[in-house]
Amino acid sequence: MYRMRVIEVFKGRPKLADSVIEVASIKELPRDATFWIVGYGEAPTEWDSPEQVSTKALSYLRGLSRLPERGPRRLGYFLRFLQHGDELVAADAYNEFAEATLEDIAAVADQLDREWVISQLRDASVPVHRRRLCWTFLSQCGTAADASLFDEMLRKREVDATFDPGMDAAIACFIALAGERGLGRVEQAYLASSDAEYLDSFAAINAIRVHGTQLKVLPRERLAAALRLMLCRPTLADLVIPDLARWGDWSMIDRVAKLFEEANEEARFVKPAAVLYLKTCPLPAAAEALERLRAIDAQTVQAAEASMRFYNGPTTVPVPPPSDDDASSGLQAP
Repeated sequence: MYRMRVIEVFKGRPKLADSVIEVASIKELPRDATFWIVGYGEAPTEWDSPEQVSTKALSYLRGLSRLPERGPRRLGYFLRFLQHGDELVAADAYNEFAEATLEDIAAVADQLDREWVISQLRDASVPVHRRRLCWTFLSQCGTAADASLFDEMLRKREVDATFDPGMDAAIACFIALAGERGLGRVEQAYLASSDAEYLDSFAAINAIRVHGTQLKVLPRERLAAALRLMLCRPTLADLVIPDLARWGDWSMIDRVAKLFEEANEEARFVKPAAVLYLKTCPLPAAAEALERLRAIDAQTVQAAEASMRFYNGPTTVPVPPPSDDDASSGLQAP
């Protein structure tokens, strides 16, 4: 156990200032250093492991209390700390952007350092979660010529199998910068080709999904046409059928029904996806197709229909805000 003196309270109970607390740490802590620590509860307070912070980090932490809860002004504050030398500060700034919407990131596009973003993408030592964020940055501040960076990263992956380009974000950025030409390449390489690696196809689907819901560089109808190519790959078709239904693309009623009829064990997941597509579709042809499928495999149709009673689509569970009992403090070993 370490005895530490609270020198500043950033959030929580001001009365903790100048008090001495005891905290546990699995690593040896230097004396006469300053630490950041978060506490929970009141009787007694439970403290997280202390994180040593620099003087500059304290300045960063003090600035957090003056920020709005969301929006471009908040992101603008964190933007200048992405290159901070203190890893705690840089990681916290990255995490803020990871939680931001693309709309908010687009609002600070003119403040992004394009050259730094590109250098981060080329740096193999950058963790993949940060590389993915940099692809998002480049989609907002890059030029059409920067689309070639996608091929550069693919070549790097061919040379070094451990290198992860962050394919979903990379493909989304490539489409954003290259437009129709980029989408055509993605279709050919990752959607239409049965030789494409599963993870690359999955990444391409996610990238197109982001474009259809947030980026809006290309019309959703064009993006749906790209996803429809996956219906020629029965073992992966279930990945895109819900997107087609969500986007109201009802042009594939016959094809989806046929996938159900021809599904083998390897493609078994396409069956419930097909039922949900046909069940959601408002067209009479979908209802007729569903009844044909019911005659073929009533049990699967019934199970899929039953699942719709309990699952109406993706849901999110909000994280509760910190209570007044939570305390965040700057600490110094006494």
